[in-house]
Amino acid sequence: FSIGFEEESFDESPHASTVARLIGSDHDVRMLSAGTALQELPGLLERLDEPIADSSLLPTCLLCRHARRKVTVALGGDGADELFAGYDPFKALRYAAWYGRLVPRPLHAGIELAIAALPVSHGYMSLDFRLKRTLRGLRHPPPMRLPAWMGPLSPRELQELEGVPIDVEDLYSEAIEAWEQCRSPDPVDRATAFFIRLYLQDDILPKIDRASMLNSLEVRSPFLDIEVADFARRLPARFKLRGSTTKWLLKRAAAQVLPADIIHRRKQGFAMPVGQWFADGSIAVDPGRGADSRFWKRLCDEHLWKRADHRLALWAKLLADEVDPIPAPTA
Repeated sequence: FSIGFEEESFDESPHASTVARLIGSDHDVRMLSAGTALQELPGLLERLDEPIADSSLLPTCLLCRHARRKVTVALGGDGADELFAGYDPFKALRYAAWYGRLVPRPLHAGIELAIAALPVSHGYMSLDFRLKRTLRGLRHPPPMRLPAWMGPLSPRELQELEGVPIDVEDLYSEAIEAWEQCRSPDPVDRATAFFIRLYLQDDILPKIDRASMLNSLEVRSPFLDIEVADFARRLPARFKLRGSTTKWLLKRAAAQVLPADIIHRRKQGFAMPVGQWFADGSIAVDPGRGADSRFWKRLCDEHLWKRADHRLALWAKLLADEVDPIPAPTA
């Protein structure tokens, strides 16, 4: 079972079909549009214990519903990226160390300004998005780079939104703790600790748990079997990230089963094309009328006119408004 998108860079269903043919399984695809997303979102949020601003929650929920029509138990791949260094930030860590030694801070500010002028593309993990996010993280010391890369808003934007000074160390305290408590000096191992303690525990697993249980589907995660997890955590980092190859050991293991063009595809998360949907008006947020309305209007305008990519922040705003709607003006 898979969920596809009309936007080509987000659509993995052709690759899923290829693998289905190779292993001889029946493949069932459903497409997800902006209209369907907006239609499904309110009902989904009503049934959650708390809002989850990861946009992949919605297609994951629909995928579980889709699968539950025919099966009661499914297997998920959660944990593989955290345990075997599968995410793009793992690769960025090595370049970040080199960059930090060679590029002085004043020059970094100039590079950020130059990269900010790149035209915005709303394709999946486009070059401009990755460069801008990476440079945003490089403003900070190593323990803070991962949350700075991944967060919807930068500390400066949060300060503008809240109207009060933001203590960056306090903001990223959990990430700093995960990084510094890791006994290994290798940045790959330290990043693994961050992803397991925060991203896997507080986002990925609650997401699949909510999405599956809401549809009475049991999803099991073989990579999180305790023996597999213990084995992975004892592995030296070179068996996880080798050069620019992530999940190196897993890819070697799969080489006898899957073709190279599938194994070595660029890593892709289960994301929706919300950046494009915000840009073309398929979905929109109300900037509101309160003290923060000017901030949200600026982000909406910059995104609409492709001056910046605020997809993560705008999606979080959309969810927050669904959970706690903006009150109508009084007469």
